[in-house]
Amino acid sequence: MKGYVEASGFPITEIVGRKIPRIILGAHPYDATTYTSKERDQQYLRRWTGPRSMVELMKPVVERFGVTASRGFPSDSDLSRWHRGALRLTMDELDTEIAIVLGSILPTKESVDTSRYVYRLGIKLGGEEFRKKWAGDPIYLYCHEKRNETQTDVDDFVRKSSELPLEVPEELKKVEVDYERLDSMLESYRGFNVPLYVSNEKWEFLVLARRFDELQEAADLVKRKMGTFLLGTHNAGLVIPMAEDAGLRVDGYLTPVNKSGILMFPTQGLAEQAIRASKKPLVGIKPLGGGRVNPQEAFQYVFHELGVHTTMVGIGSIEEAQETLGAAKTTLMT
Repeated sequence: MKGYVEASGFPITEIVGRKIPRIILGAHPYDATTYTSKERDQQYLRRWTGPRSMVELMKPVVERFGVTASRGFPSDSDLSRWHRGALRLTMDELDTEIAIVLGSILPTKESVDTSRYVYRLGIKLGGEEFRKKWAGDPIYLYCHEKRNETQTDVDDFVRKSSELPLEVPEELKKVEVDYERLDSMLESYRGFNVPLYVSNEKWEFLVLARRFDELQEAADLVKRKMGTFLLGTHNAGLVIPMAEDAGLRVDGYLTPVNKSGILMFPTQGLAEQAIRASKKPLVGIKPLGGGRVNPQEAFQYVFHELGVHTTMVGIGSIEEAQETLGAAKTTLMT
């Protein structure tokens, strides 16, 4: 089988000694998330009927464009199991290895919701700029629609969140991590080549709760098993400085980066400042802002302005692949 480095159609970078292509195939829309509308999400839910249906898109992306790294998203869902099956089928049929950039939630024994506290901290750091950005962010608007939230619901959330104290909520201090389930998630990718473990943003609640010792213990557990640990967050301007100030020993970060600042919180400027100040490797997500940023401009910003090591891109069709991956390759070669 041809190795993923040899077969890659994109330049290779290194993160803590692990080789990884600078373009990674994202989990969207294989998880039926499009960041555009509920209707489009439903189209993919109907489209995916098993591993073979995913191979029909995945295989030509690997074969024609040389995308030899993919996000892995372990969960208990059919979509996650089908995605793993599609990766194996694609590798077998092309005799080509696909490296996995694995990322999972941090499973907990009870539900945890940090959204109101994050909003309150966002106000502290970003003030009115944060308020306007949060209210107009297209991916947040998509999330409101997906949850069937009315404007009254949104207004109520803002009011209650704005009134919260700055102290860490008691419920965040008490949430128990389900380490048995975390281990099971990691084990589900046994047999794959996993150069990088890059956590889902759900891990950030331990940072927000200032439970740095426990986060370090969990990160070290993952690192012993997978070899690396990068911390994911959707709030780079808030979470990265907290992690850096606490001296967390992580190998880098994952966070949204795109020219329009979509999902870059508390503000795009604060997120950029935190990214540049950390000097640690960065894995970018949402480079196209859920399809709202021109690909050529998107990759110019991601690779040349912010110096991102590698970025994930969601590909929903061969037409998207031609436009998006063509722009990425042109940018990376200049």
